[in-house]
Parts: sequence; C-alpha cells; structure tokens
Amino acid sequence: MIRGFIYVVASVLVVVLSVVYPAWAGPVTVQADHLDIWHNKQQALFTGNVHLKRDDFELFCDKLKVFYTEGSGIERAEATGHVRMQQGDRHGRADSAKLDNKRQILTLSGHAEMEQPGGHIEGETIIHNIQKKTTEVRQGKDGRVKLRIDTDSTGKGSGKAPLGLLP
Repeated sequence: MIRGFIYVVASVLVVVLSVVYPAWAGPVTVQADHLDIWHNKQQALFTGNVHLKRDDFELFCDKLKVFYTEGSGIERAEATGHVRMQQGDRHGRADSAKLDNKRQILTLSGHAEMEQPGGHIEGETIIHNIQKKTTEVRQGKDGRVKLRIDTDSTGKGSGKAPLGLLP
C-alpha cells in the first residue's frame, strides 16, 4: 500500500517537475517546505520557502499553486507572498505572480518592480516574457509607470537599455 502511494506521488512529481517544452529546454525543479497534491484536480500546492527553477529563470515565493495535466505537465502556476523572480541580471518582485508555462509569460501584479544594471522600472503590473526576455509595464491607480535610467559619474548612461524597453 505505501509502496503504491509512493509510486503514484513519484509519478505525479515526474510529470509536474520535469516537463520539457522545446523553447524552454531544461526541467522544472520546485523546492519547498511542504507539498500537497490533489490528483483528481490535477493541482499541487507548494508552501514555505518555495523556489522554482528552470534554465536561467527562478521564482521565489511563500506559496505556489501549480495546475498540471497528465502528459502535458505544468500548464500554469500562481505565486503569492514575497514573490521574487530572477533571470540573469534581471530581478523582479511583486505581491503576486502568475506563470503561464505554455506561453512562457510571467505576470507580476501589485507593487510590481523589475531592475537590471542600467535601470529600474515600476508599475501596477509587469508582464515578462521569459523566452524572449521582453518586458511590458502597465500603469497603476495613479495612471503612471516609473522608469529610472542609471548613469555613471560623468552623467552618461550605462550603455545598456533598461529592461529591454529602449532600442
């Protein structure tokens, strides 16, 4: 009985954590303090010090709810609590995030910020394309987004466009 249960859990984890999409070559790895799996709903809930990693993309949060299908793997995920993301030299944070695995889109919502060498950007919502490494910022309640372009001691720009927003 226990052996059968362990096999089922291991099978689900293999499906959930090692899905490979052609454009995103590596497996997904998720670590957390606790994991609950609802097989009938095809959902998993990771809680406590959650860390999702795939290729050079990393997501950190307090709680990560994963929606998956057998044979296709992770479809989407919803992160809440101290949400942070990192891809190369880009870092972001927000109140919550939604990851669309098929489209490879991460949407940071609520007090969303992203930065990299050369600049910093803020808005209510930031939509980051993980594969294309592009970013869109949407306005908050005050109707504004904020962009900071860093300069060196001579007042010249860093030579790097902030967050890929400028040509």
